Amino acid sequence: MRALLAGLLVVAAAGAGAPPAAAADPLAEPVWLCKPGMPANPCNQDAAGNPVESPGIVRYPDGSVVTLDSTTVGGQVEHFAAEPDPPVDCFYVYPTVDLVANPLLQLGSIPPAARPNEAAVLFAQAAQFTGQCRMFAPLYRQATLPGLAVSTILGADAYLGPGFADVQQAWDYYWQHDNLDPRTGKRRGVILLGHSQGSVAVERLIQSSIDGNPETTRQLVAAVLLGGAVQVPRGGIAGGGDDPDSTFQHLPLCQRGRGGRLPVGCVIAYSSYMPADGTAPGAGTLAWSNKPGHQIACVNPAALLRGGTATPLDTLMPTRSLVQGNVLNPNGHLALELLGYNLATYGTGFAHYPSVLTGECRYAPGDGGSSSWLNISGGDFLPASAGSSALGLHVADYNLALGDLKELLAAQTSVWAHS
Repeated sequence: MRALLAGLLVVAAAGAGAPPAAAADPLAEPVWLCKPGMPANPCNQDAAGNPVESPGIVRYPDGSVVTLDSTTVGGQVEHFAAEPDPPVDCFYVYPTVDLVANPLLQLGSIPPAARPNEAAVLFAQAAQFTGQCRMFAPLYRQATLPGLAVSTILGADAYLGPGFADVQQAWDYYWQHDNLDPRTGKRRGVILLGHSQGSVAVERLIQSSIDGNPETTRQLVAAVLLGGAVQVPRGGIAGGGDDPDSTFQHLPLCQRGRGGRLPVGCVIAYSSYMPADGTAPGAGTLAWSNKPGHQIACVNPAALLRGGTATPLDTLMPTRSLVQGNVLNPNGHLALELLGYNLATYGTGFAHYPSVLTGECRYAPGDGGSSSWLNISGGDFLPASAGSSALGLHVADYNLALGDLKELLAAQTSVWAHS
């Protein structure tokens, strides 16, 4: 089962080529999993991005509450903090989590509806950022795991359906209606967040609406595209304007010279692996590029913050409480995605493991291509099977360095605001 899931998620994140025309019609309007000020907002934010209830409260579609507080391995509870009137926005697109289509009948413009698994993955990956940005997270009619399996068998496009058009529609609506600050009349900064299929959706959104567009690029604080197989020239940071094998032509990877200013308007991307025998993840993994002269992007957020190569990571893993697990189904709403993970049973939403893991971007040439990945070492709370899986630590890409990503994006927001 884990091998099958690994193969499907690799397809979900690494699919190439333009999606075919959607069989369903466009949505009448975007549908939101989280949107500031929406009634019963699962992300607990009013229109200005401030908590409606106590900071750190998030709600599942059925109204049940979980917390974003964390517990350290020593048992200390750390309470979630929210900055008043967050100065920038986040636009997040969740990964492949649907086993059946949402909506079940992909007819006309029937809209998707929020499900527990979609909320759970948002809470696990992106809700920690709600303390520093207004969170916009569209629901979209994504390619399902079984659909990806059929596409693989038939050699068809991995993204049959209208999902990416839904994401683009939601972005267009956000840009036209929500990015203008009603108090100042000025455009707000925005952080783009995606994972797996969600990263590919955001990559295509960037290609169509941001890359090479001065107006939108000016508002981009950063784009975090994990598990999405971003391609760059070998040793380079962007395509340069005429490179069809590079994901972006003008939008660069985030890089920082010794003592240099923290960059903004750039891309943070990686896929994480923990090879058991020290060998590079090869063909058939998210680390692998078969494009001549190119490689998969790897930007270590901890190294970008503090320098160095092999750096301690600030890890925040979801707990059984966050995903509403129980004795029979310990990983709750993300049982399939977190197969093999033994989640902590703290009453808080996260288990905090500061400096337990180490991350290092590595590159290895191979026959017919090359591998580039965030190499993870240390810790005894990650599944042993990850070392031999084509999936690696894909499902935990965000959580392995979630504390670092929070700190990095806060610092980039400050730089952007003062530039």
